[in-house]
Amino acid sequence: MAAIVRENDHVTSLPHDLVVEVCVRIASTSATPRKDIKCLQESCKVFHEASRAKKVGKFMNVRRELELSLNWFDKQEYFNLLRACANCDNFNAYFILGLEEMFNLKEKTLGLDHLHKAQVDEHPVTSYMLGMILFQELETRSLAVEMLNELVAVDSSRVSTAATPGDGALIQACRREAAEVMRYMTWEKPGRVNSVCPNQRCGRVFSTRDWDLWSYDENRNFCSDMCKWRHELDLFARS
Repeated sequence: MAAIVRENDHVTSLPHDLVVEVCVRIASTSATPRKDIKCLQESCKVFHEASRAKKVGKFMNVRRELELSLNWFDKQEYFNLLRACANCDNFNAYFILGLEEMFNLKEKTLGLDHLHKAQVDEHPVTSYMLGMILFQELETRSLAVEMLNELVAVDSSRVSTAATPGDGALIQACRREAAEVMRYMTWEKPGRVNSVCPNQRCGRVFSTRDWDLWSYDENRNFCSDMCKWRHELDLFARS
């Protein structure tokens, strides 16, 4: 796409806002966003200036660059990209930076700050991740339960409580995405909370149909929200 733009002799006649939108489109949808934006910057002065607009950084697909393993091949360049995009209020950049600081750099305060900034955009995976992190510590566990319950309530038409058959679609999706990002980012695993509920019926599978056995970990009854989210943390740690 960038090559096509380079050959256009009428680029200089385009309104600046339109050129910026072209850059945003490439940065957000390209299979190789960083490479294509670099091509645009080298094509002409008009695109070089437009590609540096804050809106381009805000919508840069930093997750795609993570999937391309730029963080393993050139970690410094990737995190320079993340920080530049975070300065443009790119919420995925905040999210990935937060995980890097939490799990790899062991800078918990800074990591939580970035995750909270990502959460401002109503980023459900960030809310889930924050809940899992905060649940690990006794002093923040109640806050984590409150946060995770709020996440469940975001879409009551699809997700209800963990005591209702067939529920949990949003939580399962958040768990899968959070676990996938973690695998790209680090060898670290979230810590589990080893605690046994005295209620022997807590955590029992409520569906015994043969075709439901594959999802038995999702279909359980719990005596409290605390037990429900402890089980969820265990599922996430094993993902």
